[in-house]
Amino acid sequence: MTKLRLSLLIGSIALIAAAFYGSAIGQTSAPAPATRVAVCDVEDIYANYTRARDLVAKLNQDRDAVRAENEERGRAIDALQMEVEGLKEDSQEYEDRLNEIQRLTIDRQSWLQYKEAVILREHARLTSQMYEQINQAVETAAKEGGIQIVLFKQRPNLQARDTRELLEQIRSRKVLYSDPGVDITQLVLTRLNDAYRAKGQ
Repeated sequence: MTKLRLSLLIGSIALIAAAFYGSAIGQTSAPAPATRVAVCDVEDIYANYTRARDLVAKLNQDRDAVRAENEERGRAIDALQMEVEGLKEDSQEYEDRLNEIQRLTIDRQSWLQYKEAVILREHARLTSQMYEQINQAVETAAKEGGIQIVLFKQRPNLQARDTRELLEQIRSRKVLYSDPGVDITQLVLTRLNDAYRAKGQ
């Protein structure tokens, strides 16, 4: 093979290699697509979600019912206490009434603790369900809007009793600023309320 042909062959190989590596470098250095970010005020959603309001109303209604029955049980105990005051202390009837008062008092305390625990446990369960619904609504809204990340929007006003508490609130903040145009709170809230009303609740 002549020197001319050898030089041409080497030159061709060099050009092919340069084109290949240049293309590869161009592909790897291409800028990544921009990530779309939004914020959502979950506290505002809890405050204005119709289901959350209905849950609070139901909680208050249940507590009022427990309070009314607890007062009725208290009146029954007071009535027995009035009867005891008119009995002879060494009589069997006196002892029977005292035993009944003690039984009713212990029963009332246990019943009240049980009812309060049941109400709080049910409220926690339903609140957890609502949080899952909120997350699902946020995910759906984000996907429909081409949003990859949704951050928890925090209230701008800081309220603290002292400097230490204020600094704790500042340290816990995750979003320092967000443009109103990236706030999907109202979109998520509307979706949740529409779905809740559609179920006939």
